[in-house]
Amino acid sequence: MDSKSNPFRFGGDLGADEIVDRVEETALVESTIRNGEKLFLIGPRRFGKTSILRSADENLTAAGAVVLRLDAEAYPTIDMLVSKIVTAAATRLKGKLDLGIEQISRFFSRLKPEITYDGVEQELSISLGVDSTAKENRPVKLLTDALDGLEALALSQPRSRPVGLIIDEFQAVVARGGIEAEAQIRAAIQEHRRVGYVFAGSQTRIMTDMTQRHERPLYRLGTNRFIGPLPADEFSAYLLRHFRRGGFAAPTAAPVQSILNLAEEVPFNVQMLAHNCWEELRNKSGSKQPKLTVQLVEAALRRTVNGLDPWYTESWTRLTTVQQKTLLAVIRRQGTGMSSSEAARSLGLAVSSLQSAIRGLQDQNILRDDPAAGRIRLRFVDPFFPHWVRMVVIR
Repeated sequence: MDSKSNPFRFGGDLGADEIVDRVEETALVESTIRNGEKLFLIGPRRFGKTSILRSADENLTAAGAVVLRLDAEAYPTIDMLVSKIVTAAATRLKGKLDLGIEQISRFFSRLKPEITYDGVEQELSISLGVDSTAKENRPVKLLTDALDGLEALALSQPRSRPVGLIIDEFQAVVARGGIEAEAQIRAAIQEHRRVGYVFAGSQTRIMTDMTQRHERPLYRLGTNRFIGPLPADEFSAYLLRHFRRGGFAAPTAAPVQSILNLAEEVPFNVQMLAHNCWEELRNKSGSKQPKLTVQLVEAALRRTVNGLDPWYTESWTRLTTVQQKTLLAVIRRQGTGMSSSEAARSLGLAVSSLQSAIRGLQDQNILRDDPAAGRIRLRFVDPFFPHWVRMVVIR
């Protein structure tokens, strides 16, 4: 049997040579930056959004573009995010260090950047020389000044060199800056034509409200794209191909379809379950060729869920009683009709109490809205969580 390493990766964003499909989405991110446009990329956690961004970043950088890709959740304050934007801009220009420092000082002059260079570590360090507590230099103003500086820097580059800013988990910026942040960001970048902006977010309800409600400042600022499940046929073919290449018997597509169904076609969970099935097969002893079966997939799921028991137990026990009852109802009703008065009555709750519980579960990234075919269905962010509930809570 082939001793190749396990091809199913999870737990981190994938590179351009590893991502499954997502060709159209990756191309959209790339064209947005090349053309100096704006894109809002909206997708639940575990759907590969960050991998799309990384893949596009790698492709653009290989072609000579200047791409700044940041995760807003990694920076506790807006001014820390601003410092990183300026530092990243300087780092991308470090091929000509003196020129890079001069450009940063000139184009981001309103931020009064203080630049130091560690010759031993060969690293640039930039701090903002403004008082971020002063009224006229509040954090949101720092951000818009940074965006204006980035546009000025981009205009100084050859036209053949695209410049892009990708901010992942963008909703964190708005959460910290409020509606004022939205308004000022729009005012700053709506006339920018040289920098391509990609604002991505996994809080689908917040991002959708932000970009599709006409009273919000960011309404129709750019293109909106929702990241959904991978095409089932292509995902199935990918899984089957890799199991067979690994030397395992997979005479039918039924076990692979079982993987997709049990993981609800969520890419992260599909990869995790496929990874664990691969290990189950590799560990089988005997002279016969290990065979991928539906029974093996189901056994791998049980072991996977059991391995996550501490996390699920902690998540379950910190919920209120109403939230626990709501989750049980979501499982029982398969996520449909949860906003109805009938659903509330079946739980002995007022409609407002049920809706409050749902919002709380969404804010905790336990439930998400899944809009499709003219209706909205509630689904678990982690599709293995309801399996744990059935195994441990309901039994």
